[in-house]
Amino acid sequence: MSGERLAKALAHLAGDAAARGITTSTESACEACVVLIGVSGAQLTLMNGTGRGESRYSTNEIGTQLENLRFTLGEGPCEDAVRSGVPVLVEELDSWENRQRWPLFVPAASAAGARAAFAFPLRSGAIRIGALVLHRTSPGPLTPDQVYDAHIVADIILSLLLDELARRHLNSEVPPADGVSLSRAEVHQATGMLSVQMGVSMDEALVRLRAHAFAHDQSVVDVSRDIIGRRLRLSPDGRSDPR
Repeated sequence: MSGERLAKALAHLAGDAAARGITTSTESACEACVVLIGVSGAQLTLMNGTGRGESRYSTNEIGTQLENLRFTLGEGPCEDAVRSGVPVLVEELDSWENRQRWPLFVPAASAAGARAAFAFPLRSGAIRIGALVLHRTSPGPLTPDQVYDAHIVADIILSLLLDELARRHLNSEVPPADGVSLSRAEVHQATGMLSVQMGVSMDEALVRLRAHAFAHDQSVVDVSRDIIGRRLRLSPDGRSDPR
């Protein structure tokens, strides 16, 4: 990832949030990437393995309808991106080839106003969290720079998302009687252990820990305690190895 392009994307996201008087979040990142990448809308879908997934945020009604179609029909660019773990870039949605590929999704998506769709999976190792889905109301491809920027934004959104989910779990915990919680210390300790075990940076280890917790519908603290207690070991590809 180019440091210059990452800095540009972060500055754009932060500037957009500041201009609207809000903090940077997955929602504000989706809004900002519409302008940054040059698309008509963006939609964030989450998949945690407990069902068919759900929409976390959409910048407009077309994005909402695309997610509803994916959920109802079980097909489309987003569905394929999550299943395969690789981007699905569709510059002309209503083509003969795509009508054959997604016979139910394409006519309905076209009727909703989408003419192009670009789905970027949110993943950490082997764990697939969901997808960032961009759409346009006119056909046409993304440029190589736009694709690169979309990858960067997807990585930023993944980090923001896992951070938001982790904070929700931590903030919902009841502190012990003395008012001192060991939760955050346990997360830091587990992150350090993962960093050594997987041969990755502390930042990457924390992303892997959060992704595992989300995928298995657990709190980050519970997963951290399993790692510290050596009841769980994550392999470099993100798969778990219960001890």
